[in-house]
Amino acid sequence: MLWLVLLFVATVQSLKPVILVPGALASKIEAKLNKSERSHFYCSKTSDWYTLWLKLDSIVAPAVNCWADNFKMEFSDGVFSNTPGVETRVAGFGDTHTLDYVDDWNYISYYKDLVEGIMSQPGAEDGVSVRAAPYDFRYSPPSSQSKLFFHKLKMLIEDTYNYSGSKVVLVSHSLGGLTTSTFLHTMSQQWKDQYVHAWVSAAGVFGGAVKEVKVLVSHGVVDLPDFVVNRLVQRDVARTIMGNYFMLPRYPVWGKDEVLVQTPRTNYTLGNLEQLFADMGVTDGVEKWKTVRNASYTGDPGVPTHCFNGKDVPTSASFYYKDQKDFPDVVPETVSGDGDGTVPARSLQVCHNWNSTVTVTEYSGADAGEHDKIVGNKEFIKSIIELIS
Repeated sequence: MLWLVLLFVATVQSLKPVILVPGALASKIEAKLNKSERSHFYCSKTSDWYTLWLKLDSIVAPAVNCWADNFKMEFSDGVFSNTPGVETRVAGFGDTHTLDYVDDWNYISYYKDLVEGIMSQPGAEDGVSVRAAPYDFRYSPPSSQSKLFFHKLKMLIEDTYNYSGSKVVLVSHSLGGLTTSTFLHTMSQQWKDQYVHAWVSAAGVFGGAVKEVKVLVSHGVVDLPDFVVNRLVQRDVARTIMGNYFMLPRYPVWGKDEVLVQTPRTNYTLGNLEQLFADMGVTDGVEKWKTVRNASYTGDPGVPTHCFNGKDVPTSASFYYKDQKDFPDVVPETVSGDGDGTVPARSLQVCHNWNSTVTVTEYSGADAGEHDKIVGNKEFIKSIIELIS
């Protein structure tokens, strides 16, 4: 029986700690208001800290107008910032259950099943075995906010390593993959060898997503029916968000002549994206895009990497307008290709070609591999538990 006891002790001691890096829209953002004026008579000018994202009842009309006024960003001299009178912070950095759900009603499950799966293992310790690294997804590299997040993430990894005595496993999803890739690029190989056991990337949007084009052209940050949320209000907010420009398709994953949006008059590509912004009426769109288009790093990360993604799910490949008068306010028709329903296959598969990539796992179909469902996939969770055990 002694060998069983020793095996149990060894299992407990060898459990690798996990740090979760979320995708876009998953972090909880809080706001505090001290504004000199209000956009609508029913909106508050002052407040204590409250949930700005995501509070479901705040994104339906008429409350959406107040939310939009506080969530949108300013852009001046190449810098994105909050609107005047709005202070924001990200809730729960370093916590265990911050990313269990997307919303404050605990209605939209996110990392919950994965966290519960890890915490059910022998030796799992609350606040150590799983920790969260949420961030304000409105910002992206090279902003000062992203640099601050990278510093906090570095400190969190080192603190977790020092407390647990074990190297850390990073688990990212979607935009979190591009964010983690860029973060790892900023760290020395010596640091990565010392502190990072492995990186698990789920549904990484490494080459960008064509869906982001529709977000800026016609749709907005919340993909819900127009009778639930005011789509054009949402779109106006989306056009101010730094992170949306960061996730646009990028060269060379997309060729400069590949059509992204087609109208009876013009084919819009990466080669003439400036014209698309102008025709949309976003006069500073080119400048916003230029601040971020070369700010990401998608080369070999220098740590053992496990890539998980979906396939065989119809995914936006381009958009077209049959009638010129519908552009850009009407939702366009979609031409679909392969991917996970949100990110095209070629963007997901950037990580397949890295020398540091140890395993590649692809789940076929919407039930197993759909973009947002993959982190709750039982096989994915099983793979994580095997990796940390």
